[in-house]
Amino acid sequence: MEEAMRRLVPYLIAVVLLSSIDITYEWLSPLPPGGESTTPTEWYGVAGLRNGLIMLANHEPPGPAAGLSIDIHMPELFPIPFYAGAGPESGGIVVTVWFIALALWAAHSLWRALPKRKS
Repeated sequence: MEEAMRRLVPYLIAVVLLSSIDITYEWLSPLPPGGESTTPTEWYGVAGLRNGLIMLANHEPPGPAAGLSIDIHMPELFPIPFYAGAGPESGGIVVTVWFIALALWAAHSLWRALPKRKS
């Protein structure tokens, strides 16, 4: 158990670091005209790492698309491990870095314990 906890430390460090860094790319992705409208509706797509979330999402605008943005801030941990949703104003697929790290740590711990059980 102590060995598994020692292996957890690098994963926790990775979670804190990835929860402190934002690297996203945002682009304008207009929707084609529909109904009575003849002009496309402005809509933005976002992909990357933001606030401890790995995301591929979209949203209605305020302001122009930011393009590539990089920011460093205090760690933020999103409580829900993953989310997929859609709605009239936004939608996307989101996975938290802590959930990915927890799954990798569990797999790593099980993989390391497997040879010990066989012998």
